[in-house]
Amino acid sequence: MTLDTVLLALSGPAVALASFAYTVVTQRKKASADALAAISARVSAVETRTTQIEGQIENLPNREATHRLELALSDMRGDLKALTERIGPMAATSMRLQEYLLEQAK
Repeated sequence: MTLDTVLLALSGPAVALASFAYTVVTQRKKASADALAAISARVSAVETRTTQIEGQIENLPNREATHRLELALSDMRGDLKALTERIGPMAATSMRLQEYLLEQAK
């Protein structure tokens, strides 16, 4: 066996091994690229949701606005109590007038 025949005999398996290695490397790159694209899509979706949430948070009342609302509600509660006290005697008078009118109608 000469050197040429040995090299020729080994060249077939060497080419097959090289093509196998190339295929494995190429497939791994493709899988990595697909995984990277999926991760990129998920990050983009999270960024969109985060932007929407930030916009909603900006529209929420801050601490000072909430405190002012609490004070306004407290003032309204006081005003309603005062109105209730004033309406009580008027309701009693109205009831007496109604009873009087019912007695007069008999």
